[in-house]
Formats: sequence, structure tokens, C-alpha cells
Amino acid sequence: MADRATIDATLDRYYEAWAKRDHELYRTVWADDAAFADPPTDGEVPPTGFDQILAGMEEVWSRAESIVYDRHRTWHCGHSVAVHSTVVMTLTDAVAHVPLVHVFRFDDGGLVRRLEAFLDFDQVEMASGDRPPWMPTSS
Repeated sequence: MADRATIDATLDRYYEAWAKRDHELYRTVWADDAAFADPPTDGEVPPTGFDQILAGMEEVWSRAESIVYDRHRTWHCGHSVAVHSTVVMTLTDAVAHVPLVHVFRFDDGGLVRRLEAFLDFDQVEMASGDRPPWMPTSS
């Protein structure tokens, strides 16, 4: 069973890989059979396995010049961890602050076996520039 220090080290690598856009570092956080639901949906199978997860990451990376997570709070509950962050996305002509909650499920080795990302585009704050069309709102 993974201890808290092992899980925290995996979390640190996860967020560092996003900031650096480091495919190899990103690979080190995922279990072989991992799934990443971003956003979670009922009845749909999330991307599973590193290649599918990486493809989703690259799509997000292609939309922003930089993506940095500002972690506010972390809750540990055994092999499950919830992290509340604000993602600061620097776009070509804008900066967006995206509130986000990640819910990680870790395997016994401390690798991510499931990740769900909860965000509400209505809560995105544009620090500068206009909201891009791929950030829909309900209004």
C-alpha cells in the first residue's frame, strides 16, 4: 500500500509535468491501466491507457502557451486524494484562471489509476483578454 509521501511525490510530478510539458515525467505518474475522465461523464468510457491520456494532455497544451497549477488545498483519504487548484492558462491573447478539482485514485505503488477533473467553465475568470470559444458557458 502506497504511503502518503509516495502519493505526494506522484502528485508533485503530475503538476510539474504539466508546467514543463514533459511527456516522460507525465508518464511516470500513471498506472498501465489508468483512466482520466476530464470531465467525468455518466455512461462514457474515459480515455484509458497512457497513449490516450497523453493525447488529451497534448490537446490542452496546444491551446495554451503555459499551464500552471496553483494548488490551494489537498485532501487525503487513503488511496484517494482531492486537490483544489486554480489553473492559470496563458493563451495567445489572454490569461484565464480556471478553478478545478482533481480527484485522484492511486494504486498500491502510488501511481494514478484513475483521475477525474471537475471544472465549471462558468466559473472561469478572464484575467486579461477575451474568453476563447472552446471555453463554453451555460449562459
